Amino acid sequence: MFLSVIKLIAQETDTTFFPKFISYSEDPIIDWNDLMVGSWADPTILKMNNEYIMYTSAMHGGVSTPEPISIYRFTSVDGYDWNMSPSTPILEPANGTYFQGGIETPNAVYFNGMYHMYNTVYLQNIPSLFKISHATSLDGINWIMDAEPALFPDSILNWMSKIVAEPGALVKNDTLYLFYTAIGFNGNVSIGLVRSVDGTTYFDTTQVVTIPNDIYPVSEGYLGVSTPDATLVGDTIYLFTDLVRTDQHTYWNQVCLHQFKSYGDINNWYYDTTNIHMSEDFNWTNGNYLSQLLGATPLMDGNRLRLWYWGYNLAEIELLDTTYHVNQVGPIAIPNPGHWGIGTSEYVFTNMANTSNLHLKNTPISINTYNNKGKVWVSNSSLSTLSIFSITGQLLFKNTFTETLNFNINHKGLVFIHVVNENSVITKKHISTN
Repeated sequence: MFLSVIKLIAQETDTTFFPKFISYSEDPIIDWNDLMVGSWADPTILKMNNEYIMYTSAMHGGVSTPEPISIYRFTSVDGYDWNMSPSTPILEPANGTYFQGGIETPNAVYFNGMYHMYNTVYLQNIPSLFKISHATSLDGINWIMDAEPALFPDSILNWMSKIVAEPGALVKNDTLYLFYTAIGFNGNVSIGLVRSVDGTTYFDTTQVVTIPNDIYPVSEGYLGVSTPDATLVGDTIYLFTDLVRTDQHTYWNQVCLHQFKSYGDINNWYYDTTNIHMSEDFNWTNGNYLSQLLGATPLMDGNRLRLWYWGYNLAEIELLDTTYHVNQVGPIAIPNPGHWGIGTSEYVFTNMANTSNLHLKNTPISINTYNNKGKVWVSNSSLSTLSIFSITGQLLFKNTFTETLNFNINHKGLVFIHVVNENSVITKKHISTN
């Protein structure tokens, strides 16, 4: 069940610290037509047993032989040089399903002993039909899609009433945080968040990030933020998005990467004062027609915070080349925007012991339950809000307190105990036999 809870977000600049990323190469590490005729997009990266695993969207074939967008898997020993493994899609559209029109923007995490993947899916490639799917796997290769989509637009919430898409997942403690692009009927583009303790049941719907218009003014065509993904640096959540802008070529152009962070309170976010990269920073993403830089995915890898992203450059299209770059429609040559490649950048922490200065000192929260009888004791040292949700998302109990709170849960079965204060957030599962 998708529980909608309206929350106000606080968002301001934070100049204390944001990583400054350096690109590994001025060229993409995986370019269009590498390994197969087609294009690569939407990378998501895991590191398992010293092996890097990448899932990507891909359109196999050119405009003369297009195939539906599917999901492929790559492996690498260093995160720079990649091989397809296997050479066929690990998820692809299937007739008669809710994802028969396409499946893209994969985002994968390892959680509760298995792989979880979230994607954008649709019956037809029309934004108003976009939904978010969930699949699981024991080996990361063979996947089982849920029978129904995981998340839908919500007409009650203006900020996500039209479209939800482009998921990005993060595991923090025993909770999965699922970020996503949200678009309202007013056209505003922002980032939403739901959380889960099992990967399939979601609660605490929150709008977390909007575009910082002091940096990206509406007068310059900026519309919003999209394509989120996140990682942990110490206890701090770093959230990466791209920026959507309208220009003379198209209403929707994703042109740069930006970073936000939270010190644990999902209702309090800070943003950097400048972008990570702009599309014009690289030749392969700096063009004159539909050229973009988007979809950053992070990985905290030892003392390196690494990013992979994708984009394309259509400035150098040969207009007579109608086999792949350009589709000839009558006398008009129309560039094909499926010219996608993947790049990477990183920031190196010189002393990982200093990462403690990247986040506020958290106020510890202690949650204790007794004999599964529904008796709960919660303690910390600052003003906090406690909420209890049932497995279906029903709010069972809510209270604001300081120091300690003792109460009974008058509910039988699994519940989620959720506590938030200005510096910390924690969610704990509890089975009550009351």
